Amino acid sequence: MRYKVTIAYNGRNYAGFQSQINALAIQDVIESVLEKIFSEKIRIVMSSRTDAGVHAKGQVFHFDSDINKHVGKLKFSMNSLLPDDIHVIEVKQVPDSFHARYSVKKKTYEYLINIGEYDVFLNGFAFQCFYKLDVDLMKKGAEKFLGVHDFTSFNTSSIKEYPNQVRDIKEFRITRKKDLLKITVTSSGFLRNMVRIMVGTLIDLGRGKKTLQDIDEMLNKPCKTTRRYNADPNGLYLVKIFY
Repeated sequence: MRYKVTIAYNGRNYAGFQSQINALAIQDVIESVLEKIFSEKIRIVMSSRTDAGVHAKGQVFHFDSDINKHVGKLKFSMNSLLPDDIHVIEVKQVPDSFHARYSVKKKTYEYLINIGEYDVFLNGFAFQCFYKLDVDLMKKGAEKFLGVHDFTSFNTSSIKEYPNQVRDIKEFRITRKKDLLKITVTSSGFLRNMVRIMVGTLIDLGRGKKTLQDIDEMLNKPCKTTRRYNADPNGLYLVKIFY
């Protein structure tokens, strides 16, 4: 049986989603719970890695087992064993042709920025920005990312690992509700730290440290040594995976 699982999590207490040698990752917690339920070693395959401190509203993974479990009961069992900061939203049985990573059509991320007074209730869940930002200028900068571009200047994935760093941004918009900015980005694929670096570039733009011309140059003259700002991870959310 192949099981597709959709989860949400608060990433504050973890070293990211993917297992690591000397730190607790969300994958470790989930696999430990599944081992208790299935009485066998289970290895999950995630749709997307998230870094330490990054949150998710709709992370997806799959795993295989010869044991046929009722999906409703499996969801209940997992949630009863998981800590309060990880929650299973949905469990489905899917065909073997489904792959949590390779079947992805597009992904949506959100980044939250508090531009008002420091908010204790957003601590760890949004970037608390102490700079005055020109939001209208940031919106103009966001438009430059739309479409197909070489994003070599906007990620930390190595050229050796990912020689082709061209990506297609389907959506990049900034909305504001009082003092909270929400940046929504959708693409068929992202590179490591790509969303955080694009957001960091827009923050630099909004505070006057970069210009629209600087963004044009970063896009038109791709370079790994370009000075860039990687926005804090705690404002980033993996929102939805589309299949």
